[in-house]
Amino acid sequence: MKPIRPLLHTTSRLPAPRPVAVAMKTAIAALFVAAAGYASAADETPAAQVAAKPAAAETVTEELIRLLSDRNALSKDDAARLIRRLQTEKPVQAVETAAPAGTAAPATATAAGETKPADPKDPKNRVRVIYLPDSEKQRIREELKDEVLATARAENWAQPSALPEWIKNLKLDGDLRLREDLIFLDQANDPFQINYQAINSGSPFNVSSSAVNQPLPPLLNTTEDRQATRFRLRLGLLANVADDLSASVRLTTGNNVNPLSPNQTVGNAYNKFTLLIDRAFLNYHPLTGLNVYGGRIPNPWLSTNLVWDENLGFDGLATRYSHGIGESVTAYGTFGAFVVENTAFDFPSTSAVKANSRDASMFGFQTGVDWKVDDGLTAKAAVAFYDYENLDGELSSPCVAPTNAFSCDSDESRPTYLQKGNSLFALRNLQLQTSTDPQFQYFGLASEFRILDVNGELDYKIGGPLHATFTGDVAWNTAYSARKVRALSPVNNFDSGDNYSGGNLAYLARFKVGYPDINERNQWNVLVGYRRLETDSVVDAFTDADFHLGGTNSKGYYVFGNWGFSHHAWLTLKWFSTTEASGAPYAADLLQLDINARF
Repeated sequence: MKPIRPLLHTTSRLPAPRPVAVAMKTAIAALFVAAAGYASAADETPAAQVAAKPAAAETVTEELIRLLSDRNALSKDDAARLIRRLQTEKPVQAVETAAPAGTAAPATATAAGETKPADPKDPKNRVRVIYLPDSEKQRIREELKDEVLATARAENWAQPSALPEWIKNLKLDGDLRLREDLIFLDQANDPFQINYQAINSGSPFNVSSSAVNQPLPPLLNTTEDRQATRFRLRLGLLANVADDLSASVRLTTGNNVNPLSPNQTVGNAYNKFTLLIDRAFLNYHPLTGLNVYGGRIPNPWLSTNLVWDENLGFDGLATRYSHGIGESVTAYGTFGAFVVENTAFDFPSTSAVKANSRDASMFGFQTGVDWKVDDGLTAKAAVAFYDYENLDGELSSPCVAPTNAFSCDSDESRPTYLQKGNSLFALRNLQLQTSTDPQFQYFGLASEFRILDVNGELDYKIGGPLHATFTGDVAWNTAYSARKVRALSPVNNFDSGDNYSGGNLAYLARFKVGYPDINERNQWNVLVGYRRLETDSVVDAFTDADFHLGGTNSKGYYVFGNWGFSHHAWLTLKWFSTTEASGAPYAADLLQLDINARF
């Protein structure tokens, strides 16, 4: 084995980073040892013929040198020099032959090129060598190759084009949804339903009945059928900053007025669409079972879209701790503190006297359990309490506003976003000089909101991959008082007798059968459900935006169907049939056809 030493000495001086050199020396040494053991012992040929025989096909050692050169771990010149030296200094082991009787024993060719006579004590004049079968040589080759490649992959020295380590900590995902909306409205609906969101998001509206040529306020469409083609695109990025910390960002289509809809309606003369930041949060998990979220986070609660629309994000901080109880039960608690609306810093902008901050916030707590009853049945149940601070409107101090450019000190208590259904009242305590003075008004929520929500789910595996799931949810606004609302002179939610008819209870029940999730071709599920939401049971701005075209004061049923037509692609058909829970007639049906793709 002496001829190997100078070759290893040369290899150790290759111009490579220290980890590369160590791995190269280890791998090449192992292969050289193996090559020296079987390079010339493969054929039983007289020594003189072996010495005269030209170089055989490329050995494993030469193949390794060329592989390192191709992967830029070894220069071309060094590789050529090593192969030439290997071919000239390749050791040749003795090949044993038995000498014919009466003749001298054959000589043995040594690694140095010398001849060595056979042992004269052998009565048959034989030379003994170790013979390796082809199968054993192949096994050694494969083991050495696997070991070298494993070392190369682990230390990343045989892959100079591999991605940097920081890229491996990133994960991209997204989805695209194409949607067709068909809206069917009853001709018997009340056509005079005011769009309070349009008023609150613009200039105050003059509600005086004595104004000359007074236009109507913005009104909702309640009688004419409509069609719309929409799409939704979402792109998410997850970065693992450390073992106990990750950062997530998601972009989506939509707008910065409606917090619930990521849909982009087509038909804007082929103009460009907008991408907005939909999620941006950190997740810190220092202990097993403990997660702390901060930023614009996804829904942290076990919930349905009775209280929270599925697209809603939360701004603030949430922490969740879960703990296993035995092998089948996991209990958890979640606490969250979120900013809902923030008072403008210089409000009112047209006055030298500024108003105090009146930020709206929400604090929530939920406790629940996940229970694996047996292999085919699981159950979930949770109780949550959501307490809103400063979300309800505040009557202003006596205020004079002769034009819509004047502000009153409670204007910032109007909600930034409304759908429809919650009871409203006029915020401004206007001081009129004459009965014909204009009355420019904004509108705020008449009820406070402290919502108790109880929901649960039973999931039963009915056979193979198919499941049957029943879900129930009940929400009750414990802060609602019909007496207090009436005292504020509400402007909506009156029945045909002009009597206020609000309420504070919401509930839903739904049943789904089929595949729990659609990921492959021909997977399917069907869902049917019923729900009812009274006027002030939940905050209308945050409940489902599709049922009854959004908001509260609604009841009705819905049917969904999903079918996978390709890998991570599926069709969805939804039908909603709803009407008002109380007050003026408003019936609406909605048909949605979606094409979904997840990537």
